[in-house]
Amino acid sequence: MQFSLGNFTLLLTASLPFTTLAHSIKKDCKCTPSDACWPSEEEWHHFNKSIGGILVDVNPVAEPCYKDSPEYDEARCDEVTKMFHDSRWRTDQAGAVQNVNWETYAPGNESCYLPSVLPPSPPPVCKQGRVPLYGVPAKSAKDISKTVKFAAKHNIPLVIKNSGHDFLGRSSRRNALMIWTHFMSSIEYLNEDGGWTPEGCKGGKGREYKEDDLLIKAAAGVMLYDLYQSVGKRGRTVVAGAASTVGVAGGYIQGGGHSPLGPWKGMAIDHLVEVEVVVADGRVLKASPCVNTDLFWALRGGGGGTFGVVTSVTLRTHEDPPTIIYSVNATIPFGSSNDTTSADNKLWQLASEWHALGPTIDDRGGSGYYFFIPNMLGLNGNMFISVLFFTGATNLTEIEELFSPFVNWAYDNIGGPETGLVAKFGIELPKTSSYFNGVPPTDPTLGGNTLLGSRLVSKELLSTREGVEKTSEAMRKGSKLGVVLGHYVAGKGAAANKHIDSALHPAWRKTLTHIICATGWDDGASFEYQESIKRMLTEQAVPALKELDWDPVKKRQTMGAYINEADKEEKNWQDSFWGGNYPRLRKLKQKWDPKGVFWCRPCVGSEDWDREGVCKV
Repeated sequence: MQFSLGNFTLLLTASLPFTTLAHSIKKDCKCTPSDACWPSEEEWHHFNKSIGGILVDVNPVAEPCYKDSPEYDEARCDEVTKMFHDSRWRTDQAGAVQNVNWETYAPGNESCYLPSVLPPSPPPVCKQGRVPLYGVPAKSAKDISKTVKFAAKHNIPLVIKNSGHDFLGRSSRRNALMIWTHFMSSIEYLNEDGGWTPEGCKGGKGREYKEDDLLIKAAAGVMLYDLYQSVGKRGRTVVAGAASTVGVAGGYIQGGGHSPLGPWKGMAIDHLVEVEVVVADGRVLKASPCVNTDLFWALRGGGGGTFGVVTSVTLRTHEDPPTIIYSVNATIPFGSSNDTTSADNKLWQLASEWHALGPTIDDRGGSGYYFFIPNMLGLNGNMFISVLFFTGATNLTEIEELFSPFVNWAYDNIGGPETGLVAKFGIELPKTSSYFNGVPPTDPTLGGNTLLGSRLVSKELLSTREGVEKTSEAMRKGSKLGVVLGHYVAGKGAAANKHIDSALHPAWRKTLTHIICATGWDDGASFEYQESIKRMLTEQAVPALKELDWDPVKKRQTMGAYINEADKEEKNWQDSFWGGNYPRLRKLKQKWDPKGVFWCRPCVGSEDWDREGVCKV
C-alpha cells in the first residue's frame, strides 16, 4: 500500500502547533505517534517526496481478512490465507517476518493472526503488534541514507529488514520506520582479471584472498537461494548458510554466519572482503581491512542492526569441489503400552554414540545437520535424522567405513536392517553446487511461531566420554520443549582461521557443534501459554545447555552462544554472544552511533534502553 498518513496521526496532531511538532524532541526517549515530537503530516510527505514517493504504510499481513478493517479485501485475503506460512512469499510482504511470533506484542495483547484460527466470539480484532508503521522499500544506499537522517532528526524508532529471517525478532519494531532492503538485489563480480583491491588498500595490503580469486558483491537484499544460483553458474561456491530466505548481507554475516562449508573454509565473515554501510549520521561508507578498520572489525561478528545499514558485501568465492552427502536416520518406536521411557533412553544413548563420533567426523572435514525429535507426530515414537556433507571427498566407501561403528550400534540397539528402523544413504556429487542449486526457494520450517535457545559445544568436551554424556543429558532436558538440533558448521575450518581478527565470539574457533533447543506454539495460542513456553526455555532449557561450559572455579562460561540462533532473553547475553570482544564492541557502538539511532535487542548497547528501545534506562 502506498503511503497515506491516515486519520490516526491527524487526530493526534490537530491541536498541536507545527513548531511544537517540528522541534519538541524527547530528550531520553524516542518519539512515538502519541508524542508532540512525532513528525507532522507535512514532514512525512516532504520525506516521502525526497525518496521518490516510495514510502508505504505497513499493515499486519493478515489484516485484509478482518471484515471490520478498512483494509478488508476478500481476494487479497484468499491469497494471504493460502500463502500465510510460505517463507518465500513472506519475504515480499512489508508487514510480515519469517516467524509470526515477532509480529505480535504480548504486553499489549496485540496480534493479527488469520481469523480462521481464532475463536469467533468475541469477534477477533487485528492489531498492529510489533509490525512497523511505515516502510521504505529502498532501491539504493541514497534512499537508506535519507531514511536514516530522517529518523535521526525526528528521533523516531528505526528498524532494518530484508527477508525478516530473524529468530530473535530484530526485523520488527513497534511504532517504527522500517528500512526494507529486500529489493536491493543486484549481484556483481569483481576481480575477474585480477588487480581489484578493497577500499583504501594498495599493493596487496589487507588482501585476505588470493590475487586471482573471483569476488562477488551482493547487495543488501540478496538471499542465499539467489546467491548460490548465481555463483553456481560461474563454477564457484561461497561460504554461506543453508536456509534459502536468509539475506547474505544482513544479520546473518554480521553475526558471524555459520555454514555447511564451515569445516572446510570457516565462518562466512572469514571471507568478507569489503562492506558498504550507511552509518548513523547518514554517510555512506566503505569498510575494509584498510579503511574504517574498526567498523569493519565490528561488522564481522558484532551483530546486525547495530552499527549501520549494510548495503552490500563483497565476498571471496571458491572452487566448486565435489562432495559426498551421507545420512543416517533412526526411528525408535514406543512400546505397546505407549510407555516412552525405553524409547527416550535409547534416543539419548544414540545421541551419545553420535557425538562420540563427532571429533572423527570433524577430522575428516564432515559438516551438516542432525535432529533429535522426541514423540514425532504421527510416528508414535522418537526420531533421529542427519544430513552430512564431506566437501572435497570422492570416496563414498571411506565415509561409510567412518560411520560403521555408529550404524552397527544402531542396528544392535534399535533394530537391524530388516526392520527398517535404521536407514543410511550416501551419494557422491561432482560439485557442491549440485546440492545447493537443488534447495527449494522456500523453507518449510518457517512461517510459524518459533523460539530458540542454543549453545556452542567444544571439540574438547566431546572428545571425552564424560563430556559426551553430559551433552546428551543437557539435550534431554531441553527436549521437553521440542526438537533438539545439532550443527557441525565450524570445526577445523573455523579453528584454522583463528588468526582472523574480528568481533566473532572466540568460542566459535573451538566449536565442534552448535546445539539448539527449538520450541513454539500454534497460531492463535494465548499469550499466557506463550509466556509459559518462553519461561521454560529461558529458565530450564538454556541453563541446562549453559552448564556444559560452566567453569565452577572462575564462575563463568567458557564457550557461548550464536547471536543469530539463541534465546532473546539469554541471561548475561553480552558474554554469551561476544565473550571478551564485548567491551570493545560497546565502545565502537558509542563511537559510531552515540545517539542510538540503531537499536535492537539483544544487540550491542541495547542495555542502555528499555525492553522496547523507546526510553533510555
